[in-house]
Amino acid sequence: MLSAEDTLKLNVLIATSVAIRIDIYKLVVVGLNAQHKEQTIELNPSGDSSKYIKEVQKLLVSQVLGAMGGYPSYLKRWSRMGQVESSNLASLLKLGDVEAVVAVSNATNLDEKLLEITWWCATNTDQQAEIGRFLLTKNFVVKTQIGKQIAEYLFEFLPFTDDIEQLIDTTNLVLQKDLIDSSLVDRLWKQGQRKTVFLVGFIERLQNNLPNTDGTIKLDCKQKELEEICTEQGQILLKTISHILKKINQEYVLYRTLEVLGGFMSHKMIQTFNTIEEITEQADIVAKNLGLQDDDKVRARLMLAGVSEDLVVSYISAHNLTGSAIRKKLDNVLSPIQDALQLLTTP
Repeated sequence: MLSAEDTLKLNVLIATSVAIRIDIYKLVVVGLNAQHKEQTIELNPSGDSSKYIKEVQKLLVSQVLGAMGGYPSYLKRWSRMGQVESSNLASLLKLGDVEAVVAVSNATNLDEKLLEITWWCATNTDQQAEIGRFLLTKNFVVKTQIGKQIAEYLFEFLPFTDDIEQLIDTTNLVLQKDLIDSSLVDRLWKQGQRKTVFLVGFIERLQNNLPNTDGTIKLDCKQKELEEICTEQGQILLKTISHILKKINQEYVLYRTLEVLGGFMSHKMIQTFNTIEEITEQADIVAKNLGLQDDDKVRARLMLAGVSEDLVVSYISAHNLTGSAIRKKLDNVLSPIQDALQLLTTP
């Protein structure tokens, strides 16, 4: 049970706040009023603090939503699926439950009016980085000052992120136009030369604006099929992909790199297949139909157009490959791809 004193203070906080945050470690409840000033209540549990926090949350839900039993379970299931559409998202930001903040950050109808409050609610919570990533997927957020603050936070949080997909996603998101300073972009690119997971975010987000740090120049290609590949940016992209593939030791890095490669090379006469033999045979047939069967670079380009994660995902899953075993066991697939990349980046 909540103490009478805490109950009174919490009711006042609910009435005077536009958003509420609970710090479960410091045992405080913080409210943000309409003037964006914080008000803090120090909780005084007489027993188990975790149970006391649940009682606080129940009170908030009861007073704000008129519901009993804590945060609505259906929102918990849907919050990460973007399926929460509430006509009053603001009320969810007064529940003191981080799951409600996740739901708001991922809602399709979140607007700029609630953005700053949502990010305030996320601050100092265990899900702050996740909420930040959700917010940066929204175009309007990227154009705001809050968007820059979120990007800077996520950049600083990168060293504490272990999940590979989250590392790729975070890099991709913070590289959106002007979110982080150019010096930070350069720093991240440099780090990516050693930790290639960062480079996947670069090749996904900046295909036409990759840093040129090694003096890469465009090639003189006469065939129309090679025009885009021979540009300066095309060459940097292919060299970066080759660098990533040389150090492959993680499945999601491989999947997403192959998807970028196949997407960049895509050709209206080429489709993806599950084996390297099929895409090589297809490339030979299409090159012959184009009258370019004797042009090795064109055949290499057409072969790479058939590349996708389908080439490797079933084999990796079936054999439970991890670490350097991915590179070794898939040499029959990766070597032809690397050979084609080498050919296409050689003058």
